Amino acid sequence: MRWNVSAAVLCLLVLATACSNPLDKEPSSAAIPAGCGDCEAEVAALVETVEAIPGVEAVSSTRRTTRGVPVAYLSVGLDLAGKDVVSTDVGAVADAVAEAAWRSDVSPLDVLRLEVELRNGYQESDGYAFGADRADYEERWGERPAGSEWSPVPEGDDLEGCEIDGCRELMRDVAREVSALSGVRAVLRSDHGSSSPTNASSADIDVRTDGTDVTEQVAEIVWRSRVTPIELITVTTSTPDGGFPDQVIFQVDPRTGRDHDRLEEMWGPRPVE
Repeated sequence: MRWNVSAAVLCLLVLATACSNPLDKEPSSAAIPAGCGDCEAEVAALVETVEAIPGVEAVSSTRRTTRGVPVAYLSVGLDLAGKDVVSTDVGAVADAVAEAAWRSDVSPLDVLRLEVELRNGYQESDGYAFGADRADYEERWGERPAGSEWSPVPEGDDLEGCEIDGCRELMRDVAREVSALSGVRAVLRSDHGSSSPTNASSADIDVRTDGTDVTEQVAEIVWRSRVTPIELITVTTSTPDGGFPDQVIFQVDPRTGRDHDRLEEMWGPRPVE
């Protein structure tokens, strides 16, 4: 499903989920309907439903955000029962949780964000832009409960490739392939980061190894994938001894990336640029 929301909206969502937000002291944004407000009872009922979904071990956190943002958010932390991204269909479980949220009485619910963690430490974030993609979700799951309200949809950006939806399934495929490398104990993260005024687009892979240097092998898997756009490939490796993680950043922008030509000579052209 498309993320047809502006980069500013996404940045505010990160702020809302990653730290204490001083904007919480402000009243709800004027454009956001009153709905159920903080929706404590409605969120509690949703948590009960979600924890009964096969594959969900527990809901670790919830955060309702309507202050200082243009649309209404709900963020849900999920501990899944699965061991790792290879043996777990993370996408299917995330979609089941999203459907439960869609059918819940939490209103307005313009954006749902899921923070997922598996038993081996793998983490990912999944976004569902219910408001921006309302017609798509209505076709998929029917209309939301009677009386559900919606905030006005912010004007969208000209997004492309993984900037639209984070290429979640492609990044999971990367994680599964990396998991099969000799020396890799676990893949802890496999995310696409969209470009912004302060950050380049990137594919970010975190792995735990037995000490084997797999950095270039991981970068090659990303290079040969259809994940796009990426200006940077960031590979972070940690070892069981608990030492400080090593991080290598490959600059792969075909116009300005200092590593692009060297990697292209080694591995051939990317399937997509």
